[in-house]
Amino acid sequence: MANGNKNYVSIWFWMFAIFIMAIPCVGLVMIIVWSFTGDNESRKNYFRALIAWFLIFVIASLIIMSLGFWPQLQQQIQSWTHK
Repeated sequence: MANGNKNYVSIWFWMFAIFIMAIPCVGLVMIIVWSFTGDNESRKNYFRALIAWFLIFVIASLIIMSLGFWPQLQQQIQSWTHK
């Protein structure tokens, strides 16, 4: 299947990548490295999408905290978990 297709990503790479991403600081660094290096556009797009989702999550969290909804959200989560 990988015959000449430079966007092919093997199952072995994905197993390696998932393992590396599970290592706390190393995983974050490797996501950034894999996002911008290499010839494989499919792999780079996947890791860029991970970074985009992380940024969306961070921005949404900052908006929630800056608007003063954090204490209410925290109380709601505690009421769900302490039943």
